[in-house]
Amino acid sequence: MTMLDDDERTTLLTPRLRRTAILTAIIAFSLVSLILGVQLLFLITLCLILLWMLAYAFAQWSLRPLQLEVLASPEVVEGQETPLRFRLTNTGRLPRWLVEARFVPVAGVVTERSPQLVFGQVPPHQTVETVLPVRFQRRGLRPVGTVELWAQDPFGLFTVRRAVSVPTQVLVYPQPRPTRLAARGANQLPHWEEAPATMWMPVGGGVEVWGVRPYQPGDPLRHIHWKVTAHRGNLFVWQTVPTLQQGCTLVLDRHPLSHIGDEQATTLDDLVRVAAFLVREWLQQGYQVRFWAPPEAPIEVTDQEWHAFWRRLALLDTAPYNLPDDFAAAQGAGVILTTALSPFHRQFEQAAEVGWLVWRLPWQGGEAQ
Repeated sequence: MTMLDDDERTTLLTPRLRRTAILTAIIAFSLVSLILGVQLLFLITLCLILLWMLAYAFAQWSLRPLQLEVLASPEVVEGQETPLRFRLTNTGRLPRWLVEARFVPVAGVVTERSPQLVFGQVPPHQTVETVLPVRFQRRGLRPVGTVELWAQDPFGLFTVRRAVSVPTQVLVYPQPRPTRLAARGANQLPHWEEAPATMWMPVGGGVEVWGVRPYQPGDPLRHIHWKVTAHRGNLFVWQTVPTLQQGCTLVLDRHPLSHIGDEQATTLDDLVRVAAFLVREWLQQGYQVRFWAPPEAPIEVTDQEWHAFWRRLALLDTAPYNLPDDFAAAQGAGVILTTALSPFHRQFEQAAEVGWLVWRLPWQGGEAQ
């Protein structure tokens, strides 16, 4: 199995000259045999016609038992190289020679080498495989492309092609884009209604407890309050005060009027890359992060849920929504990711006046940098 360069693309299956020569010979011999009545030339003409028909039938037959699979990693990161595996199986009883697969990638998929793949001999009931490195340049659930199988008869007179459906889809995660932004917000301390009437008690783990509550599935067994459990007959655990650090809410503006772009890339893709970087950085530094992409409800993001959050960013699309004027006060402090086209400039400016950081996608000449 080999790869062909673009300069060699027309040297493998190019039967035009040979086919033209045979066709010219058939016409010439048939005319001479009719005019001069030479039987030998008539037999030669008949043999050439039979050769022509046999070559065409063989070329059509050669692709029938061939099955092609395109295998890819189910999850990749945009911009990173990943291999596509082309697996060709010969289910027939005779070997096949010089089978070509021409890969046509969809928009957003870039091949590192020529997408023309050549398989040498494919023995009967065996599988051969070759690899083509590609890069996915945009996040989302992306198709791979289309493939055409090409073959020819042993005389090199005809080539045949067959389109192969490639149902393979790849989930492309956004590549985090480094940005210098710091988490903003006051210390988020819980306000327990019972706290003023409760005495704080230190425990060995360094956390504080302010009461007890019934046991729930998943609670650590070391938090069971054995005295209350024995007194009441049911399992009770310590009610602990969580250790909370300074954090913020990250708002991603995905209104359709805020973004421009095409099938290759959009401004929303750039904001998603920034959001992926910020959330990951803040989590690694121990901050609390709430992610809000209206109209969906805000979600709490943790290290354990990072993969699910990253997948959510990969599939995030534009959606219309309305933003109330007092959203900043309701959500606490945070960061807003938006563009210069956003229809919510007034609400975002009001949020900036109360401590929010509004980050707009840098623009130059009407395009995102």
